[in-house]
Amino acid sequence: MSADTRTAAIVAASGFSSKLGKMIDVAEGGMLWTLSPTSDLIGNPVMRALHGGAVTAFLEFACGVVLARQLDHDSIPRLISMNVQFLASMRLAPVIARPQVRRIGRRVAVAQIEAWQDDSDALVCTAQCEFLRRSD
Repeated sequence: MSADTRTAAIVAASGFSSKLGKMIDVAEGGMLWTLSPTSDLIGNPVMRALHGGAVTAFLEFACGVVLARQLDHDSIPRLISMNVQFLASMRLAPVIARPQVRRIGRRVAVAQIEAWQDDSDALVCTAQCEFLRRSD
């Protein structure tokens, strides 16, 4: 995984890194994420479409790491809820995503993410994640 040291440390400390870590690349200072899936992540073998759970885990992971960096935490905050919209089936090709922290409140932080495969104007998935801010 190519990223700055802080992002790499947060990623390494996460349970997601054991399964998805080698498939993920981070660029633009942690603001552009790419999942280069392997055939392990196929959910529909007839269509050769990616499993929605694997894509959801990737989206949650990216949002959590970006938020942890912004909050200056060493680990991903606890997820409260996540709303995912699958807009098109995703084939076995790189999924590129751009997470953004939308709001940080006293107790809850909100991040959104958009994902595409070939064309950034043709989204395949979007999500909004609400995370619990830990008490310091």
